[in-house]
Amino acid sequence: MVDIGAYGRDNDAAILNASTFGRAFNKGYFNLPKISEFDHKVPPVLVGDDMFALKPWLMKPYPGKNLTVQQRVFNYRLSRARRTIENSFGILAARWRIYRSPIKAKPLKVEHIIKATVCLHNYLRLTDGAHYIPTGFVDSESHSGIVIQGD
Repeated sequence: MVDIGAYGRDNDAAILNASTFGRAFNKGYFNLPKISEFDHKVPPVLVGDDMFALKPWLMKPYPGKNLTVQQRVFNYRLSRARRTIENSFGILAARWRIYRSPIKAKPLKVEHIIKATVCLHNYLRLTDGAHYIPTGFVDSESHSGIVIQGD
């Protein structure tokens, strides 16, 4: 699903709440399969930052500085998940120059541009992933937990 229609001046939480995607999650209409790689099924969730209100289907970091070890580990792992999301946009911006500055076009045209590049991105990931996103192109993490910046 690609839900397009928000302007960059709005914050992420407001955009999600106003989107078809966010409304579907809020109403429980989003019919995603539960992950069953574990002993019990885990429901799908979205990953957010401090700006988001806590929801049953949205994970956000624990606030504050005086956190338990478990809370700090959770926040660290959540930040790793968010880095993956940020890498996705970085890939789009690196591969599709139109994302490197504000798109100066009518909203409907911008929507078509975004849909086209997202579809092409997904197609290239499936059919030519090794060339489209070569090793070292995006941020990664060493076995010791050190972030290695991508190209």
